[in-house]
Amino acid sequence: MVVRKKESLFSEYDLDKDGEIDLQDIENVTKLEEIQRAERRQRHQRYMAWYALVGMLNYPIAIIFTEWVGLTNASKLLTDIAPTYFIAAAGVAGAFMGVSAWMNRNN
Repeated sequence: MVVRKKESLFSEYDLDKDGEIDLQDIENVTKLEEIQRAERRQRHQRYMAWYALVGMLNYPIAIIFTEWVGLTNASKLLTDIAPTYFIAAAGVAGAFMGVSAWMNRNN
């Protein structure tokens, strides 16, 4: 007959499953959480850069579409703010690429 211990709130931190949470388990969990946090941050930064690049590609299409539909005022407004938008979007994408290269250089 196998007797199972009741799961506690901290049983997920017992990585070696010896029934005790020791200093090694705490260090391992801390390292694992740091890695997961860094991975989430990188994933969100990558999404932000991709959305900026997609926006930069779709922006001229939006100008052409508004002109084609006959919304000349909207087309004029989009054209007026285009330089600011492209500088901002390129800054986001460029910062992501630069930081990624810098972080990989240090590894």
